Amino acid sequence: MTKPASLQAVIRACLDDLATTQTLSPRQWQVCHHVQDCRTAALGGLALSCDQCAAEAVCYHACRDRHCPRCQRRASLDWCEKQRAALLPVTYHHVVFTLPSMLNGWVEVHPKAIYDLLFESVWATLSAFGSDPKRLDGQLGMTAVLHTWGQTLTRHVHLHCLVPGGACSATGEWHPAKSTYLFPVRALSRHVRGGFVSRLRRAVEAGRLPRLSDPKEIDRVLDSLMGTEWVVYSKPCLVHTETVVDYLGRYSHRTALSDSRLLHFDGDAVELSYKDYRDGDRRKVMTLSGQELL
Repeated sequence: MTKPASLQAVIRACLDDLATTQTLSPRQWQVCHHVQDCRTAALGGLALSCDQCAAEAVCYHACRDRHCPRCQRRASLDWCEKQRAALLPVTYHHVVFTLPSMLNGWVEVHPKAIYDLLFESVWATLSAFGSDPKRLDGQLGMTAVLHTWGQTLTRHVHLHCLVPGGACSATGEWHPAKSTYLFPVRALSRHVRGGFVSRLRRAVEAGRLPRLSDPKEIDRVLDSLMGTEWVVYSKPCLVHTETVVDYLGRYSHRTALSDSRLLHFDGDAVELSYKDYRDGDRRKVMTLSGQELL
C-alpha cells in the first residue's frame, strides 16, 4: 500500500464509484468536488515567471471549503490567536459535556434544534453553578466548541468548554475558584441532564421537532435520558492553557479528518489512525474502503 498525498487522492479514486451506489445530497456532492479540485487547474490559478532566471511556476486557487483539510488552517490559526488574546491570567478548566448516544437518531433528523438546546443547557448549568453564593457568586465565562463526531468517524456529540477558574461579582470583584477545583462533575451531569430533557420536551410540545411523530417513542426516549448517567469531564489546565485553545481551534474551522490520519491507501482500502478513548487513549488503526470513508 502507498501513502496518499491527501484526502484529495481518496476522493479522486473513489468518488465516481460512490456516486453510482448511493445518492449524494447537493451539498455532499459540492464538498467532495471542492476538495477534489482544490489547488488544481480545475479552479484556475496564476502563472508566475521570473524575469531574471526565466523560471516558471503555476499557483492554483484553493477551494476554501470549510471541510477541506488544507484550506482552513489559516482561519483556525486566526481564531486561536484571538482566543489567546482574551485569556485571563487565571487557571482555566477544560469541561466536556457529552450527549448520550440514544439521541443520535434525533440528532440525525433535527441537528440544529438539538445542538441549540445543548449550548443553551450547558450555559444555563455553568451559569447557575457560577452564580451560586455557595460557590463562585458571580458571572462566569465560557468559550465552547461543538464536536459532532469522534475519531472513528461515528456520531459522538459533545461540547468542549474552556471556563476560567473564577467569576466576576455584581460589584466587579473577582471571586477565584478554590484551589484547582471548579464544580463537582456529578452535580454538573445531573443539572445539565434535567435542563436539557426539560427543554427538549418543551421543544417537542411546541412543534419544533416535527419529524418526531410517535408520542410513545418520544416519552420512552425522554424517560431513558433521565435514567442515564450523562458523561461530564472536567480538568484544570494548570499550565499551557493555550494548548487547549489550539485543540479547540483544530475543530472550530477545520474538518474532523486531517490528511495526517490517513496512513495508507491502495486505491480501494484506506488505513486510518484513531485514538481509542476506551482503551487508555491508545493509538489504533482501522481499515475502511474508500467509499466507506467518503
